[in-house]
Amino acid sequence: MINIGVVGYGYWGPNIVRNFNSIDGASVVSVCDKNSNVLKNIQKTYPSVQTTSDYNSVIFSPDIDAVAIVTPVSTHFELAKKALQNGTHV
Repeated sequence: MINIGVVGYGYWGPNIVRNFNSIDGASVVSVCDKNSNVLKNIQKTYPSVQTTSDYNSVIFSPDIDAVAIVTPVSTHFELAKKALQNGTHV
């Protein structure tokens, strides 16, 4: 099983989470977003998924094998670099 974390749940996030959850052998275990209302909606739709507003808890989690970065393009480099330096696939 590949455990996936998602950072950002704005426009594309719901599609990313839905598609990863539909793949055999993959599971979204954590989603990060700054908007607390979005996090509440994620919990309603995916009660088993952990939610957080701190992207570090997703990127540096020992329980996550890969991270999908679904944030504004200007933030991709910083987030991807942190994940890769932590040994997490992006």
